[in-house]
Amino acid sequence: MSKKRYITIAAIILATAVICILALRSFIGRNTLDKDQIIQFVLDNEDLLNQAVEEIWNLDGHIHVVAITRFRPRPGIDFESLYTSGTVGNQNVTEPLDSPILYELLRDGRIRSIGITRPDPTLGTTYQIQFDFNVRSAWDRYGGVYFSRNNVPILFDARRWTNPEVYGDGWVSYGRNFYYTERIVPQWFYYEMLFNSSREPQR
Repeated sequence: MSKKRYITIAAIILATAVICILALRSFIGRNTLDKDQIIQFVLDNEDLLNQAVEEIWNLDGHIHVVAITRFRPRPGIDFESLYTSGTVGNQNVTEPLDSPILYELLRDGRIRSIGITRPDPTLGTTYQIQFDFNVRSAWDRYGGVYFSRNNVPILFDARRWTNPEVYGDGWVSYGRNFYYTERIVPQWFYYEMLFNSSREPQR
């Protein structure tokens, strides 16, 4: 093969890679949200979110994650499919899920996954449904919203929170990580976790 042909092939490969990177950056940028956008999402979609909660109540007790394969691929689950992940005994179980409501929430990538925590007296956890959003600066921060059945703030790991410290419009937990949460509407809370950070959250 001639040198000129090698150069042409290399140029085509490079151009294709650049186009793919730009497309990916455009997609990610379009679907990342900041605090105000996440709160507005809840205000605009409260009815849909409440329908999702009603549906999640009825899922089997072993399920702790709902996601879509485009953003969190799983072996054996078709691309663009909704699935659940959970534990039965010592086995991780992943199964497809047919739910137009949950698919509608997850399909565009703004919500990365839905986490489900059930009450466990040994761990001190309470019932929480957490919607993890695709947030900006996601390498050191989690952000999103959660449903609190009792309309009280809950810690990031779904533990009950005794005497939460008031901070601005919400509550804060200090430590190695910085956790902030505030009520948006009854039973729906915004949350933000800054890992290994003393920085303040977006207020």
